[in-house]
Amino acid sequence: MADIFREIDEELQQEKAAKLWKRYGPYVIALAVLVIAAVAGYRFWQSYEADQRANQSARYEAAARALAEDPSAAAAGFGALAGDSNAGYAALATLRQAAASIEAGDAEGAVLIYNKMVDDQAAPELFRDLALLLSISHRIDSGDAADLSRDISALASKTGPWRSLARETEAMIALKVGDKAKALEVLNALNADVATPRQQRARVTELISAIGAE
Repeated sequence: MADIFREIDEELQQEKAAKLWKRYGPYVIALAVLVIAAVAGYRFWQSYEADQRANQSARYEAAARALAEDPSAAAAGFGALAGDSNAGYAALATLRQAAASIEAGDAEGAVLIYNKMVDDQAAPELFRDLALLLSISHRIDSGDAADLSRDISALASKTGPWRSLARETEAMIALKVGDKAKALEVLNALNADVATPRQQRARVTELISAIGAE
């Protein structure tokens, strides 16, 4: 916590805000993907015929195993699986494809994958919303702030499992452009919301304190 306070005390500007997101963002994103993978993956697998489920499960596991040694190969494997699966399973594989692309150093390619999924009306809305959140989070450093704010505000106003993460991302975008007042407004509201997960509230509390100490 001391390091966060010191960094924000030194310079709470665009670059520092971006670094702050980079520090917290991966954990937020990893948690979101793991949750959706565990819950949705199980449900979609249940809906398949036994032989089809076994085949696609094996391909999914093969791509997952390849991730540690060859992220590019893993991305290709997940991409192929996404291309010939049903809407739900395809969406899950697409999310993993994008994540593997990021591991391979292709963040721009990952954003394109996320954006394509956002526009795919065949994908479940839950997954499309997550893809939008992930796309925005990976464009905070390079995207147009006005466009990012518009997109994240729409997502933050919806009910659903991604709302609190969207609101936190909204605050990080405000920090990116130096609008501490808006960032604090969003974070304080998020902190006061009883629906905010406990771990996220702890992180938000630290951010509020750090910004206030600047």
